[in-house]
Amino acid sequence: MRSAILLALALCTVGVGCAKPPLKTAVQGRTHGTYTGPDEVTVDLVRPSEGGPRIYVQARLPDGELGLFMIDTGADVSVLSEETALRLGLEPEDTGRELAGLAGTSPLRRAVLPELLLGDASVANVEFAVGVPGVPTTAGWMPQDGILGNNVWSRFLVEIDYPADTLVLHRPGTQKMPRRWMPMFYDGFVNTPIEVVTDADPPHHSQVIIKIDTGASGLILSGTNGAAVFDNDYSEGVEPIYGIGGSDDLPASQFLRTTRRVPVSSVMLGGVDVDGLDIQARWINFEGVRFGPQNLQGLAGHDLMADHVAWFDYQGSAFALTNSKRKPRLIDGHVLMLEQDIDKYGADDKERLVMRAKLHIGLEDYDTAIAMLSEHLQNHADDHETRVLLTHLYRSRGDLDNAWTTIEPIEPGALVDEREIVAAVNGLLLENRPEDARTLAEQALSVRPDEGLAHVALADVLLAEGHSAQANGELLIAAQLVQNPDGFLDRRARTAMASDDRYGAMAHLRKMLQIYPFRGPFMWFYALMLEDTDKATFQTDMEHAMERLHPFQRPLDFQVASHHVLGNQELALEMMQHGIDRDCADVEDEPLKNNCIAWYSALAGHDSEESLRLVESALEAKGDRSDFLDTKAVVHLTRGEFEEAHRAAVAAARLSPDDVYMLWQAERIGQMAAARSEVGKNDEAAPR
Repeated sequence: MRSAILLALALCTVGVGCAKPPLKTAVQGRTHGTYTGPDEVTVDLVRPSEGGPRIYVQARLPDGELGLFMIDTGADVSVLSEETALRLGLEPEDTGRELAGLAGTSPLRRAVLPELLLGDASVANVEFAVGVPGVPTTAGWMPQDGILGNNVWSRFLVEIDYPADTLVLHRPGTQKMPRRWMPMFYDGFVNTPIEVVTDADPPHHSQVIIKIDTGASGLILSGTNGAAVFDNDYSEGVEPIYGIGGSDDLPASQFLRTTRRVPVSSVMLGGVDVDGLDIQARWINFEGVRFGPQNLQGLAGHDLMADHVAWFDYQGSAFALTNSKRKPRLIDGHVLMLEQDIDKYGADDKERLVMRAKLHIGLEDYDTAIAMLSEHLQNHADDHETRVLLTHLYRSRGDLDNAWTTIEPIEPGALVDEREIVAAVNGLLLENRPEDARTLAEQALSVRPDEGLAHVALADVLLAEGHSAQANGELLIAAQLVQNPDGFLDRRARTAMASDDRYGAMAHLRKMLQIYPFRGPFMWFYALMLEDTDKATFQTDMEHAMERLHPFQRPLDFQVASHHVLGNQELALEMMQHGIDRDCADVEDEPLKNNCIAWYSALAGHDSEESLRLVESALEAKGDRSDFLDTKAVVHLTRGEFEEAHRAAVAAARLSPDDVYMLWQAERIGQMAAARSEVGKNDEAAPR
């Protein structure tokens, strides 16, 4: 059967369409039974944001609650979160097998739900993998219960209307497929022919067979499939590849893979020309060590289907795209879930405050969220997770007084558990409360000695006290505890610099640049440490790091800053304009756009008067934000206004006290301001 279907795929001309599939056909591939309910069921799709690259559906679970699931035709089995499985009383069994995803593999722990309701359709005995690493537990600020894969969808003929946010489930054999369709081979995954046209001169046309994956965003091609499409029209670089199988505990460097990228202008998919795409297709597994599922040929995701209706006929082995005939709409899941929660529990249910507050955050209604979280804490003072969330909200709005009031009741050990200890300790240091900072760090370490962040917090205190060697020792312990010898390199560089070990600091930053070439801020700090004899080495390091990245990934802002430091002003200005065109020009929010332009201009030492006007207008419109204040600090630095620069940098760090870049920025600008002040005093004292 498999060889016959592949032959049919090969013989069917892409874009022309094939003979219509019969209404009733023998089941091909590995479908998963039937369902109970009407021949046609219509269900709303929901999204966490406008234009978001994932689509979700609500399904009624055995406890009567509606669960939120991502629709994932790239998964052969469905996934349930650990929390939802626990709530439903499921006891997952170890199967001895593994699930394979783009980011790695994980043990398959299996549970079976006796029933799942999608609208009026009842799906029986649905197998779920439970607690799979890399599967999100939230969609925006909505709780996500898991993903629904092909072991659910293969029971239907599925119609996904992206523009209308509508899912229609048809009983197999009751719905004709659109006139223009393409063959689809289903073996647990959905595979179909696709023609890819590159955005090159001349364009390159290639036909391949890949997986249709509603859980993916763009276009991925693997192995020889990529070779068939890309020819020589590609860039090569490293980038993080996340997905199923990727544990949150792993350092980001573990997800870096070398990929090739090529601009794609159009595809022929499901019998339709999808043009005007302007996407960067990604080619993986082109040589060397392979990652991801062994049979992966590629993924065609959301971007290719977003303007169409996608039809999946599992039994009839057909896939099609058509234009939507329904009224376009966007269903914001945050609004929908908020309305549903109020309808079910009433507007005054105090036990729903945290959940509703999170939905209001998703709607950017921060005042209501703050009010709800504050009310919740009046009756649940020991809810540390909510305290930290409220603290972050206050900080994001520049309200540090309320942020401190909210976080101070949390015990040191709980601060470590909530990953807030570093922010709390540095916040105290920035408030000129060094004794309180030391006490908090020591207490945290005494109750959580095996947690790396407790040692990082103490290291920051020791550094502030001038004990840089001891601080470095704590950072080394922290790296050991998180099982990453390259952990906390940025902090180790900062500590080395405080010890006047310039070469040690540069060595750490060079290592960072090798591991994370896109970490631009520390490339800039590296440049600021240079003496004339170091410049050639830095230039080589920077060029090598940028060559490892795809052009669209390069941190142009910090390249601008580095070239400005090196004295390559013509190149800095040229790259500044390129960066403004790439990163600022299409930003619709005017304050964000103004800040972006001011940032690039300041890093290039260009037009400081206009830069100051732009960033101050952004701050006036949005209020204090750490990124805007950091821009303001650099603008004042460019203008030689060191005291003003230091005030802005400290204000930025107070709003982001766990960001080592912000901390180091405030520290180094403070040193410059102090040095300039000393020079001024000497000038005044000198005889005239």
